Amino acid sequence: MNWLDRAVEACEGARWAEALDWCERGLAQMPDDLELQHRKGLCLLELGDEQAAIAALEATAASGHLESHYQLGLLAMRQGRRNARSRERSLAHFEAIVRATEEGREYPALDRVFFALGSQYNEDPQRREEAIRAFRQGLALNPLSAAGHNSLGQLLLQSGQVLGAMGEFKVAIQLDPKLSQPYANLARLFFRHVKPPELEQEYQHICEEFEQSAPQVLARLSLEMVELGKEQVYEGFYTKGHRIKNLMGIIGSRLRGLGRKAEGTQQGELNRLGGEYEALYDEWVGFLEAMKTDKIHPAVIDLGRLVRRVAAGFGRQTWKAAIQTRIQAGLPRVEADERMLREAITNLCLNALEILEGNIGGRVVLGAGYDEEQSLAFIEVEDDGPGIEEEHLELIFEPGFTTRERGNGYGLSIARRIAQAHQGVLRVKSRKGHGTVFRLDLPLNFSGGQT
Repeated sequence: MNWLDRAVEACEGARWAEALDWCERGLAQMPDDLELQHRKGLCLLELGDEQAAIAALEATAASGHLESHYQLGLLAMRQGRRNARSRERSLAHFEAIVRATEEGREYPALDRVFFALGSQYNEDPQRREEAIRAFRQGLALNPLSAAGHNSLGQLLLQSGQVLGAMGEFKVAIQLDPKLSQPYANLARLFFRHVKPPELEQEYQHICEEFEQSAPQVLARLSLEMVELGKEQVYEGFYTKGHRIKNLMGIIGSRLRGLGRKAEGTQQGELNRLGGEYEALYDEWVGFLEAMKTDKIHPAVIDLGRLVRRVAAGFGRQTWKAAIQTRIQAGLPRVEADERMLREAITNLCLNALEILEGNIGGRVVLGAGYDEEQSLAFIEVEDDGPGIEEEHLELIFEPGFTTRERGNGYGLSIARRIAQAHQGVLRVKSRKGHGTVFRLDLPLNFSGGQT
């Protein structure tokens, strides 16, 4: 077995330090070996030495190593969507690969290069047609990419091509029924662009196109439509509910005033009534908080650093369960409202830690990663607690729902609203007796705005 084979084997086992050692041994004897130099760059990246990794990859890219161009393009792409210089660097690397293939060189994963190009072109509204063309070229090479069809559908919808977008979302669902984003996108398209009388006809088309899987698809779409409807209701409800809260505040103030003026048993009764009213007021405020439509103030943030800060904050508190972090190397920066995202992560961690308060030695893992295929970042909160009853899985995100005596039932609802405000998704996987995992997906093409 040669040096490169040993390095590859170590990489496949995520033994990055060992792989780096094999690369350096090989390069000591074969300093011009591009594959070893490229592999060394990947190892350095996984070990957190980004500057040295970039230097190694740039050296091999300058010698024509196409995979090094791709990795450098991804690195530049992840350094921030609004950074024009990073975007130009990433485009230069991806376009270098395309030019090389046009000149006759082979690159086996050219589809992902076109998908990355499309994503970067779309950062500039003036280049949206180029973005659409790039995604079409990628899909011509890999027509089975559900994420590619979904992304193309989003671009077409942004360009006003509703029917084309609808078709792409349907293809994405057919290719990967477990992928959540196409359902949400198709439901949003129906909600905004299809009139109620026409919706029944669209559902009939789905029955014909999806045949045996149509019931499951329609069920998922209906759930997404319900969530969109809730958002509309919540927005109107919050406005009226806030007025009720103000009236409740006035009544509470008058009750306290009467209690101060009263005497004897009447004063005690009024004070007791005032206490009950305060509890009711606090409950109403909590309910409104779960309904609130916050204005998003996005900025490019470091997810890894945010996760570490939240974990460190809990580490300074006294909990029976330990909280650990698991952060993927090379994690891209994302555009999000840091204050709101911190609140969502905190709520998810609190939920896990409170569940484990009765279990000495319990463990919570707070993680962050990047899903390259779907072009999204994610945050996970995993616990080894008792799990969630199956009949409760559909209820846990409803405002006010709780199975704990001390819980108020709003933390998960608020976390989900924050995810939706970022055009993301909060999901849960749990099995009784085997713990729970909450995953918050954040698309990198978030454009900000109102919930």
